[in-house]
Amino acid sequence: MTQVDETLTESIGKLEAWFQQRLPNASSVNLSDTKRPQGSGFSNDTILATLSYQEDGKKHERKIVLRISPTGFPVFPFYDIPQQFDVMKALEENTDIPVPICLWKEYDTSILGETFYVMDYLEGKVPADNPPYPTEGFIVDATPAERGAMWKNGIKKMAELHQLDYRQAGLGFLEWPDKSQSAIAQHLHYYEEYFLWAARGEPQPVAEHTLQWLKDNMPTDEPDGIIWGDSRFGNVMFDGTDVRAVLDWEMIAIGNPEADLAWWLFVDWTLQRGQGNPELVCERPEGLPSDEETVAYYEQCTGSKVKHLKYYQVFAGFRFACVMIRIMQQQVSLGTFPAELGEALERNNTVTQILAELLEIPPPE
Repeated sequence: MTQVDETLTESIGKLEAWFQQRLPNASSVNLSDTKRPQGSGFSNDTILATLSYQEDGKKHERKIVLRISPTGFPVFPFYDIPQQFDVMKALEENTDIPVPICLWKEYDTSILGETFYVMDYLEGKVPADNPPYPTEGFIVDATPAERGAMWKNGIKKMAELHQLDYRQAGLGFLEWPDKSQSAIAQHLHYYEEYFLWAARGEPQPVAEHTLQWLKDNMPTDEPDGIIWGDSRFGNVMFDGTDVRAVLDWEMIAIGNPEADLAWWLFVDWTLQRGQGNPELVCERPEGLPSDEETVAYYEQCTGSKVKHLKYYQVFAGFRFACVMIRIMQQQVSLGTFPAELGEALERNNTVTQILAELLEIPPPE
């Protein structure tokens, strides 16, 4: 049982009282069937549950999702769970981007030990990271035409997000604080700080080279739009081939939306390579568009040319490298890997291997 599972078990009574306050006309408020989803995710703690109560003489049951700031070994240096709630609420109220209906958020850490929010549970299928969707699951079981339709519908929805005016969408609170610097300069500074925090003073040759390359090749005069952040096939929920919801907004930022297209492609590369597991390396499933076809379709959807794809692919790799350092440290802390192996995997993993290829530098050792 994880720390969050223990916290939740111990706090069921507090949580039921909390729900009672938000449902003042209800009685017999009960929380049951609590469980953790499987298949993806290393950062936020997610709990699925059934909320039941009596109201107006009728019994009501509502499947819900609790997203809780991590209480164990964090992957990111800072989590703003209430902000994620605010992002989805703004998208729900001001745009046609499908997101889960957000119900309540809570800053008081006395309930679950951390801040959290509650949203409605949605029925749908999400391409899994573990095992990777190119190797098994509903994507592999689909027809080539269905795979292609899901992929393109996800790209189309991402393009629709990128065409929004973020201020009109109610997301002006995401603006970077320093108006004298470009969005990419501030975004890169954030990830440099993240990298220094994650590396803990240990050498990370590929990541260090990548950071310098990003500083030396920073684009200028770019558009500012919504960057979803964790923009990947595995964060799109499908109903058939239609997009049911766009998920996971913890990495959202303001900047050049090309960063999302680059992240989408980079993450897919890592999954095709089995995320470092030779047994999971696979051919691209028939029907999934190639990188070139994906870029062309994105340009068709947005009506504009992609200008800095390589830069943002390298930036995606650097961001992912920071995440991988922390994931390896997390796995060591959990006892999954011995320390020596974890330290080696911080430097040499699928992400740093791809980065070395992109930048034409020696592979990680």
